[in-house]
Amino acid sequence: MSILPDSLTYMQRVQDTARLGYPWYVTGELSLEKWPSLEIKLTELYDCNLPKSTRSKRRSSGEAVTLLYAVAGPPDQSPRMVRWLMAVTDGKGRVHAREKLLRFDAERCSFIDRYELVHDGVGWSWRMNRKRVEALRERIHEIASAPPQRRQIRRDDRGEFDAEIEALMDELYRAPGFRLMRRQIGKLVAFAQGEWRRLRPESGPQLRPRTFLPYMTRRSNSPRQDVP
Repeated sequence: MSILPDSLTYMQRVQDTARLGYPWYVTGELSLEKWPSLEIKLTELYDCNLPKSTRSKRRSSGEAVTLLYAVAGPPDQSPRMVRWLMAVTDGKGRVHAREKLLRFDAERCSFIDRYELVHDGVGWSWRMNRKRVEALRERIHEIASAPPQRRQIRRDDRGEFDAEIEALMDELYRAPGFRLMRRQIGKLVAFAQGEWRRLRPESGPQLRPRTFLPYMTRRSNSPRQDVP
């Protein structure tokens, strides 16, 4: 079954297709209960998810081949939805005639209205879209510029801290560690540090240092905990 165990694995598999010469794609979303029927239909029409050796032979003979991936929304989603993507190579085949295919290098592939897959001249990578980055910058400024009576100052065994900015920093450091996303997070952290120096007193709680932003490691298609 082509439903992957979590969002990060789905994003990595989609990135793989663009990197491995599948320039075309079609994507959509539907309810979990309807997904099996669509999966069967696409597989029967376009031979999705053939063995690697068979795909290689068909590509060598000039035929278009496909890969199909999907990921389900969180268990508490109602109705629970499935996001799917079928990637397609160049070549002869009914898929090019029957489907309205998009190109990865022309129509940015997006995911959960937050991430987009782009080629920056070095390689393919996911990054946060402009809307998401701007929202995070606005939130950072809002927290940093909050008047004293609205600041959520807490204390633990490490001393005083601003609960809002630390929660936001935790969120940033939990973001998927794709190459371009790591670069964005670095810039957002630098922006937060600058806003803190500009808008908060030196005598007050400072941003707590974080030294490790996880890299995106190779993920298996086998089940594991979802990380949205």
